[in-house]
Amino acid sequence: MKFGKRGFPLPSTESGQTEWAAGIFFLVFLGIMLCAHLQTDVYVASSQYLEDALALSNLASAVVDIEEYGRTHTLSISDPKEAYERYRRAVKENLNLDDQWECRSQGLITGPVTILNYTVYNVKGDRVEITSFGRSRDVSRREEALGSAVSPNGILIESTGVYSEISYTIKGFLGVTVEARKGKLVDVVADSEN
Repeated sequence: MKFGKRGFPLPSTESGQTEWAAGIFFLVFLGIMLCAHLQTDVYVASSQYLEDALALSNLASAVVDIEEYGRTHTLSISDPKEAYERYRRAVKENLNLDDQWECRSQGLITGPVTILNYTVYNVKGDRVEITSFGRSRDVSRREEALGSAVSPNGILIESTGVYSEISYTIKGFLGVTVEARKGKLVDVVADSEN
């Protein structure tokens, strides 16, 4: 009794077939690894770009009251609402956003940018005055003792500063879309040598 058919010969085990199969497997594996590496590089580049833009925007908004510093040697951001508006303008300019808060160049940011949190920390003596602006521009004020106030990213507040956090959409390699968040704290300190 024959189990094979004339039109469909049994597979051959000639030399070279194993090498071809192994070669194709390693080629597919290498392609997957390359795609994963490219995806990671896109996320890292976006993170670094946003971190720099947030630091610059925070610094642009953290303008201290020079008259108060001259009188009391206390660094204080006198008008948190004005600082928040300066921050919004700086973010829009630093990230090249249009009026709908979307990036004009879709390289690292593909969706609208949302300001999730903007907080001003004014350190006055042993107290920290905290003014926060939320996603819908709602304002909350509170006061905490110096040494117990902590920013949302877990850093202890030791001097006057600004914390901000934004969210944005990033489209990676092969069309993978991810919602990302980035937060940054910037301290304002006086130069003790002068």
